Amino acid sequence: MNRPIATIDIGTNTILQLVARRAADGSLEVLDDRCVTARLGEGLKPGGRLMPSALERSVAIVADLAARAHELGVREEDVHAAGTAVLRRAADAQRFIDAVRERTGLEVEVLSEEDEGRLGFLAVTADGASANAWIVDVGGGSTEVASELGALRLSAPVGAVTLSAEVGATSGDDAAFEAVLARAREACERFPRGVLDANSELVALGGTASNLACLDLGLLAFDPQRAEGCVVEADAALREARRLWPLALEERRALPIEADRAEILPVGLACLAAALERLGAHRARVSGRGLRYGMARRLLA
Repeated sequence: MNRPIATIDIGTNTILQLVARRAADGSLEVLDDRCVTARLGEGLKPGGRLMPSALERSVAIVADLAARAHELGVREEDVHAAGTAVLRRAADAQRFIDAVRERTGLEVEVLSEEDEGRLGFLAVTADGASANAWIVDVGGGSTEVASELGALRLSAPVGAVTLSAEVGATSGDDAAFEAVLARAREACERFPRGVLDANSELVALGGTASNLACLDLGLLAFDPQRAEGCVVEADAALREARRLWPLALEERRALPIEADRAEILPVGLACLAAALERLGAHRARVSGRGLRYGMARRLLA
């Protein structure tokens, strides 16, 4: 099939859409790739309910993205949407799924932790990573690790949005940051300890990693294209988290990061630092081509 498809990744903090088709050589030809900050999981705790404003805002964003896909020639049956930790966690996830169906006709698939890890792994291996690579994906609602041809898939229940809500802070003094870091490290104890060495390949997926790369490169503005494929040292995540933590939002937004992510980025970086530390990573290659790319490759295989 070489007609275009669209894949929508509904996360805790962002909603992302890829419009692509299969090229003659079997690779993905990207027609459109966009990310919108939706904060569907705003204030959500395990077993809690979605905020009505967050639900309505996110449904509208999904509808806008689907309309954009149709403008690019994607048929209704070729738009695929999937939700991650936020819909696994919310007690009223079905309310969101029903609202999306009523508004757009789309059926939202709620991915298991295992499927989320598998699709993330598929995205990076098809993009040049070896079959022995590891991935770390810090999302808004969870931190995922996958390896061994996608057979090993583990999830820690902390992400940039959920951990911010859990600790009730996104800035403060050193003691407040140490509390955030301690909670992230505790959650990441479910990952294998020290399994990576200096020759191991690790890919860091997602917005937290892309923003880290832009900081590490010293760019003048956030540039996901420049961040793609950048290699960062493992200690950069903790260093930048500590640097951003005491800054006011206005000060953070003056840095080369996404303005909409400025509030939660230090917490996301703490989650990334904890995961890399636990695995014994020395460095990581950054990729913004996450779940939506894995979904597209699965559909176009």
